[in-house]
Amino acid sequence: MKKFLICSPTYNESDNIEILCKKIFKINNNFHLLIIDDNSPDGTYKIVEKLKSKYKNLYLLKRKKKLGLGSAIREGMNYALKKKYNALITLDADLSHNPKEIPLFINKLKRNDFIIGSRYIKGGKSEYKGIRNFLSRSANKLCNLFLKMPFYEFTTSYRIYNNKCLKILCKYKFSTEDYSSQIEFFFYIYYSGLKCCEIPIHFKDRKTGKSKIPKIELFRTLFNVLKLKLKSRF
Repeated sequence: MKKFLICSPTYNESDNIEILCKKIFKINNNFHLLIIDDNSPDGTYKIVEKLKSKYKNLYLLKRKKKLGLGSAIREGMNYALKKKYNALITLDADLSHNPKEIPLFINKLKRNDFIIGSRYIKGGKSEYKGIRNFLSRSANKLCNLFLKMPFYEFTTSYRIYNNKCLKILCKYKFSTEDYSSQIEFFFYIYYSGLKCCEIPIHFKDRKTGKSKIPKIELFRTLFNVLKLKLKSRF
């Protein structure tokens, strides 16, 4: 039987974390869920510690300080390799990603190495409005244009990596620890020749808590995409 690890990085998600755990284990109580918390001031990790007595396959990795989304996901990758999981599923803890879609990712893994959830293909939906919607769509269009990759979604962290992907990504040094690290992961997987695909997801805007994405992120993303474009030429 294949082993799947679900990983969700957290920072100040005390309003959402218990709901997330409940939703995931309701789908399959044999799932393994790793929460990587960056010492949340709101005590998110304390809630997870209490929930561990209720859910046998819930694990917590508490870090000393906020180190970034990319760094947290790479910790999840290393953990998955060390514990010999067959694949790693990542999703946000703010309930913007619907855990009910996890089985769809697992099913698609039969013919692919990497699957990303897409808001911008047929059947996908995003609840972002106004400037956030504009920034998200613009960032993804820039990735498609500059990186010459035939996809519409590059930035969401709702995705699944098989063991081949994890081994490849653990070889690289990454230039960023921020949200654009998601683009960099996808870039190296695709240009390593692994099979990638998109599946439609319904992306919900968070109901509680604050977004961790700074307004300057579009400019950082553009800068990092330009660096990746130069790499793709070689």
